[in-house]
Amino acid sequence: MVKNLPVVPTAKAGSLVETPTGITWRIQYPVILETCNMCLDCTLFCPDGALVQQEGKIVLKVSLCKGCGICANECKENAIEMIPEYSGVKGVFR
Repeated sequence: MVKNLPVVPTAKAGSLVETPTGITWRIQYPVILETCNMCLDCTLFCPDGALVQQEGKIVLKVSLCKGCGICANECKENAIEMIPEYSGVKGVFR
């Protein structure tokens, strides 16, 4: 039996670079600690490609990070700490 499924539009390659998500809905962001042993698990599990290896260290592309915390959860060495995006005085929106 063959099903005739409708064509579903998908995101084109590189579309995250054109429309970053982290700016609008991130409430926390990862910080790579000095204890990082460069296992690169965080870069593997990051759903947005916000963590990349550059010049022998892990670098965060803040505009792509949505603050989901998957990288910190998957880090076996606990070398990633999630920091609140805003820690100032609470106002109307917080």
